[in-house]
Amino acid sequence: MRRILVVGGGYAGFYTAWKLEKKLRKDEAGIVVIDPRPYMTYQEAVAIRDRLLDAFDRATARLKSHTELHFSDLSFRLGAQLLSAEGGHLVLSTGDEFDAHTVVWTAGNGANPVVANPTDLPVTARGSVMVHADLRVGTPDGVIPDAWAAGDDAAVPDLASPVDGAMTVPNAQHAVRQAKRLAKNIVATLHGERPKDYVHHSLGVVATLGLGKGIFQWRGIVITGFLAWVMHRGYHVLAIPTWERKIRVLLVWASAVVFVGRAA
Repeated sequence: MRRILVVGGGYAGFYTAWKLEKKLRKDEAGIVVIDPRPYMTYQEAVAIRDRLLDAFDRATARLKSHTELHFSDLSFRLGAQLLSAEGGHLVLSTGDEFDAHTVVWTAGNGANPVVANPTDLPVTARGSVMVHADLRVGTPDGVIPDAWAAGDDAAVPDLASPVDGAMTVPNAQHAVRQAKRLAKNIVATLHGERPKDYVHHSLGVVATLGLGKGIFQWRGIVITGFLAWVMHRGYHVLAIPTWERKIRVLLVWASAVVFVGRAA
């Protein structure tokens, strides 16, 4: 049997494994998902231990994971990192070694290395620029004059989170709003005014798990199934600039459903 390794067990890794498991014929290939975290969803195809998708709460993750995966040829390995993958031979940090025909990397994104390597900007352990809540670059000891940062490469304090020291998630919901606050703050400083802190209360978390299947969570409200899938698509259409682009994207999605039979 062929073996496919998926590196990373977040949403992208779970979704990839789920789609593979749904599309492949039985016993056509074995799928192994590894993740360095100790609290990933499954271990040897048993019930959920903690979380599946970092953004969703435990009850929601349990609901969707049990209803969407069948585990015919799928296994998970927790606390494991990929050390090498030469010639199709994989070596994990746990000491396990095995061969795989395909390796899929879904271990997440990181800050652009250009942020840390050629500059002396203060960065976190993950390479993101350290910023204050008003998006000025700096450390707890002070700010760097005329230096600003926002978006995926910035570690922006999440003032709306009840968790001390929390940072905003690197997604479009925050990036778009941080850009607006950043522009306003720069103009404010030019006019001799104080910049304002970036604060954004989440509008909810939404994701799709295939054609017609999705999940939405906002505080204690959880919506699953087709309605959540429509909400996911609708939110992204609203975020697309200009009506021309909105219509073009909608037509592409519609054609994928009609001619390909899928629009995940």
